[in-house]
Amino acid sequence: MLSDDLSWFLVLAETEHVGDAAAELRIPQPTLSRRLARLEQRMGTTLFDRHGRSLSLNVRGKALRSRIRAAVTQLDLAESEVRRLLDPETGLVRFDFLHSLGTWLAPQLIRAFATSHPRAEIRLHQGTGTELVDRVLDDEADIALSSPRPDRDDMAWLEMWRQPLALCVPADHWLAGRSTVSLSDAAGEPFISTPKSFHSRDLLDAVAADEGIEAKVAYESDELSTVAGLVVAGIGVALLPADDPYLPLAGATFIPLRTERTREIGLIWRADHDPESTTGLFLEAARGLTAHSSAQ
Repeated sequence: MLSDDLSWFLVLAETEHVGDAAAELRIPQPTLSRRLARLEQRMGTTLFDRHGRSLSLNVRGKALRSRIRAAVTQLDLAESEVRRLLDPETGLVRFDFLHSLGTWLAPQLIRAFATSHPRAEIRLHQGTGTELVDRVLDDEADIALSSPRPDRDDMAWLEMWRQPLALCVPADHWLAGRSTVSLSDAAGEPFISTPKSFHSRDLLDAVAADEGIEAKVAYESDELSTVAGLVVAGIGVALLPADDPYLPLAGATFIPLRTERTREIGLIWRADHDPESTTGLFLEAARGLTAHSSAQ
């Protein structure tokens, strides 16, 4: 529908005959001739060379044909996408999530949504917390699983999980037998953590400040699983979530940390989103997942 005003030229360029093109388009021949005359007048040049009743596309017409063909394709795709958006069950949700949540919580959310809405499309992206917030605000993502909760009025938040913290040490470490620890108990140890732009590093610095110590970070990694692996190698200790199902590795011990701080995890999206959209369906599935988890 959107491309109808352009597609007639492609038919005429293909047939190179006004009568044949008019018959294919099911319009009167004079109507098609007037369309061509108006277009050539607007372009300020002829687009066909005339040979009696026949036409041949000249170099200017060929240049226009390639551009119109591309425009018609894009317009048809746009119309198809708009029609899909009218039906949220067949729409698209662009879902981002933190790297550290890609092994457990993100797949649970994807499965809950895909099971309830199998005809919808999901596009995935992983990144850091700051990057995910920016992508949602810039409309590059519809919803993101992130941490911590952004302090912004233009973003909405649904808490999915609140993780207690633990000190991760090698299994043969002198602290490994403790039932609980304070971060100050490991004040002299080299720490392994994420870079400063990551929330996990912010948590380490915050807990250290609470206890009046400095956690000296000797090694950094973007991945929490790599942080845990470096602990197993015996080159340091780390502050990590206590209940992540994929972080405990053979050779590592997680000791509950005596702190009121936790790692909050939740979904973020633009506050002005359409609740009837495919994103709204994703949120509905997520709320169902949290309700199920709370009931257990």
